[in-house]
Formats: sequence, C-alpha cells, structure tokens
Amino acid sequence: MGKKVCVIGMWHLGCVSAACLSKLGFNVTCFDFDKEAIDNLKKAKLPVYEPGLEELFAESLSKGSLHPVHGLESAMKDADFVYLAFDTQVDEKDSLDLGIINKTIGKIIPLLGENQILIISSQVPVGTSDSILKKIRAAGKANEICYTPENLRLGSAISCFMKPGRIIFGISSPSIKGRVEGLFSPLGAKHIFMGLKSAEMSKHALNAYLAAMISFSGEISDLCEKTGANAIDVMDALKTEKRVSEYAPLMPGLGFGGGTLARDVQVLRKLGRENKVKTEVLDAVMSSNSNRMNYVANKLQSVLGPLGKKKVAFFGLVYKAGTSTLRRSLALDAISRLKARQAKGLAITAYDP
Repeated sequence: MGKKVCVIGMWHLGCVSAACLSKLGFNVTCFDFDKEAIDNLKKAKLPVYEPGLEELFAESLSKGSLHPVHGLESAMKDADFVYLAFDTQVDEKDSLDLGIINKTIGKIIPLLGENQILIISSQVPVGTSDSILKKIRAAGKANEICYTPENLRLGSAISCFMKPGRIIFGISSPSIKGRVEGLFSPLGAKHIFMGLKSAEMSKHALNAYLAAMISFSGEISDLCEKTGANAIDVMDALKTEKRVSEYAPLMPGLGFGGGTLARDVQVLRKLGRENKVKTEVLDAVMSSNSNRMNYVANKLQSVLGPLGKKKVAFFGLVYKAGTSTLRRSLALDAISRLKARQAKGLAITAYDP
C-alpha cells in the first residue's frame, strides 16, 4: 500500500477526495465529527449524491484501501498527509462560516506528528492558511501547510479530481514541494506552485471571474430578447473567440446559485472594505445577480398577464442537474419570488427527477 492520507470532513468534497485518492493507490482513512455519517460511510451510504461516487467508494472499501474511522487521533496516526476537506458553509448572505474549520484545526494541531503535512482543500478566505501556520508554530510544531483549492463541480466531481487541467499549490515552505508533487503526480496535471495567500486568492479570483461572466451573459441575453437576436447563437459566437473559451460560462439563464461563486465574490468585497479598495465591478455582479432572480416572475407576468388563478409548473428543483442538493437552488429562489407576488389563486407545482 502507498502513502497514507487522512481525509477530514466527509460531505461532498471529502467523500470525492477520499475515494479518488484511494483509487490512485493511497491508503486512506477518513474522519468526520458526525458519527452517524462515518457509520453510513462504512456501508458506502454517502451523504450527498454524485454520479459514480457511491460505486467508487464501495470499490475502495472492498479493496481495503479506504477506512472510515471514528477517532480523529486514530485516523491521523502514521498518516503522511492530513487532508482538510470540509465543504465550507455560507449563510444566507453568502458569507463564509469557518466555525467547523476552526474547530477542526484546534483538534488537529495537538495531534500532528513529526513530518506530517497539513493539506487544506476547503475554501477559506485569504490569510487563513497563514493564520493556521502561526497556530502550529505557537504550539511548538514544525509541520508545514499546503493549500490546494478544491476545483470540484457538482455532477462531474470525480472527473474534475482525476483529470484536472492544472493544480494550484500554495506551500508554506519549498521543502515540501517534492512530497506534495509525489501525492498528486498520479493525476498527470500541470503543477503551479505559489505562496499560501496567492493560492487562496487564485480561487477567489477564478470564481469571481466566472460570476462576472454569468452576470454579463444574462444582460446580453436580455438585449437579445428585446432585439430579436438569438442569445444562444450569440454566446456560441463568443466562445469561439480565442480570447474567451469554449468552456466559458456564457449562456442565457437566471444567474449563479449554489453559494460557491457568490461566496468568493463576497470574500473579495469584504477584503475591499477592510483595505479601503473599491470593488465596483464585484458590487455590480452581486446586484445584477440578485435582480436577475426576478426574471421568471416578470417574464410570466408579461406573457400571462395577471397571475391570479394561473397554474405554473417548475421542472427541475436541485442546484444543478446530476446532483441531489437543494443548496441555494435558483429554482427555489424563483418560486419564492413568484409567491411573493401574492397573486390570489396562483397555483405552483414542481417536479424533479
């Protein structure tokens, strides 16, 4: 069996990371403070649906390369890498809640063994890894940190992990570069090394950029609708421009949901306020996305007239196809805003496969 990795935090990010690392040949232990979740994982019952994940998890369990463990100390024992993989929570205003991260770090530090590398994949604000490193040093320990921002997309997470275009690494010391590369070398991706803060900022910047493109494409699609242009054709034309990309999130739609993109935009806006730096573009992105949520109700009213005694059916409720999560679902937001119109006799039905 290869190197041992301890994955901590077993929801979407942790489950995918643990299963994929096991598939790559590593001996993986996984831990979560939720004892029931660990009991379920031992039976390959996962907390969230992801295509192919249950089968991959079950395969690794049967091969004995994946071990859900109740005790944090026993999970970390003899591990070469301690892999923090909690899905960072956000509140209704898309602000980060680092409660579980801080709690876990407080319990991990006393248990860190000599030469264990702490890998942080959870989404955290700029400066968090440095703060954690200071706590490690304050405890009299010499362990180093690698921050590698998660880049998993719900519905295609296994492919994202196993076939990344590139992997960003923020490292606290050049001395761990070789060991980190050894862990991720089976993936065959391009490795980009930088400092901890730069790696954290790269994730914020990427998601903010994607959010801006989604907001931009929404406004363009509105203009297309008013002028008779075909928005899909226009977006396809943009994607063929080499300065854009065929993978750019340019499409007619309701905006961005799920919390992930909004979370990073809010992190950068907060940084701007704290450092007295204007973030006018990011402010406009959030405003545009919020206003975008009224599109469905406005469109229905323009087509149907008064909504009283009308029946509206919604097809698709989850955050995105191929997942089971309702977290920050655009469909639920649209339904909520439609109900807020308080049209007497309006009936709303919904279906999701």
